[in-house]
Amino acid sequence: MEILFENKTKYTQKEYNLFTESYKKEYAKSDLSFMMFNFIFFGMCMVIAFIEKEFILALLLIIYLLAYFWFKIIRPIKDVKKDKKSNKMSGSFVNNYEFYKNYFKVDNVDGKAQLLYFKLYRVVETKTDFYIYISREYAFIVSKFGFTKGTSEEFSKFIKRKMFAKYKNRM
Repeated sequence: MEILFENKTKYTQKEYNLFTESYKKEYAKSDLSFMMFNFIFFGMCMVIAFIEKEFILALLLIIYLLAYFWFKIIRPIKDVKKDKKSNKMSGSFVNNYEFYKNYFKVDNVDGKAQLLYFKLYRVVETKTDFYIYISREYAFIVSKFGFTKGTSEEFSKFIKRKMFAKYKNRM
């Protein structure tokens, strides 16, 4: 199978900061709205449970709110701090990408992966990068300046065709 595009992206603190800013723009409003709804709704349910002397239900709602707080607020903050300390942000972590007709390959010091385009969650294009999301939280950063075969403009057209409605232009 012929390689259509090749890219080499060095992960730096600057790249990571650009990604986190893009992620915030992409999801911050919906995340905050959903989180506020959950806290208000389940908080009201908890108050009603206490008023009605349903202490077991109230306790379960408290546990739910604490778990929700952990998974939606505390854990993501810890993950970001951990990522900032990792070798990925030191500039020594490099992803090598090979893009084919129906899939792409990623190669780095941690190992190799092959992913089909139709299984991707989303692709976001910014002024400097493409963010290839494999899930809502995790994405590969593909620098527009790292193409060794093909150009970022050609890749943009290619990935738009592959991703249809899953492609977002945030330039």
